[in-house]
Amino acid sequence: MKYTLITFLTLLLTSCLKRNEAEVNKGCTDSCMTFNVRVGTDNHSSTPVKDASVELSWSRPATPFGDPGRLIAKGNTNSSGVINFEFKPQPKELVGGRYSVSIKNNIDGFQPYISYYDIAKYDTVVNAYIHLPSKATIRIIFKNFNPKTNQDYFSASPYFSGYGTQNLNIHLTNVNGGLSNPYFSGSDGGFSKVELIGTTAGNQFTYFSILRKKNGIREDLIDSVYVQKNETRIYEIEY
Repeated sequence: MKYTLITFLTLLLTSCLKRNEAEVNKGCTDSCMTFNVRVGTDNHSSTPVKDASVELSWSRPATPFGDPGRLIAKGNTNSSGVINFEFKPQPKELVGGRYSVSIKNNIDGFQPYISYYDIAKYDTVVNAYIHLPSKATIRIIFKNFNPKTNQDYFSASPYFSGYGTQNLNIHLTNVNGGLSNPYFSGSDGGFSKVELIGTTAGNQFTYFSILRKKNGIREDLIDSVYVQKNETRIYEIEY
């Protein structure tokens, strides 16, 4: 069988950049690092999530080549939403890269994670809190955009809190299913109604970063609505 140089490099990179999963959940008796993980959902992440699938890994992202690292441990949370991982770090893991705690195989589609950098001691204890949203739907109806100049502007960008991880922007589509941005400028022209839809978090607040520009006057504000799990919530906003 003949290999081109590109094929050989592709095979080499594929083999070199594959995460090591040979020693998952290996026990530790000395110089142990501990990750205490708690997974919660709902408003303020107040409800523990039982049987959440959690992974702990280490990697060192880089361009063009990085270290894909290894899968250190995995398991499911108990009735209190908690799982604890204890392991012995490899020496290279204490001089660079990142540890990541991630949620896998969530039926609602969200796969949140949190990363930890610059951990340099074997006996470090990390308390990791991960928010696992449930799924809901937000429909935003923008109404009566009547710009007078190209500088006039109208937007309402939706997001929800990750409670300790990060705020997550909501990707929106139009009624035809195409991706759409939630902002409009005077150069785009006016409209009486535009409707956008996106997946948001259930049993917590969806927030809107709103901006209006009219006749050289700018208005910025934050609004919010509470959305139940599996609910489709309509949010209307006037220019």
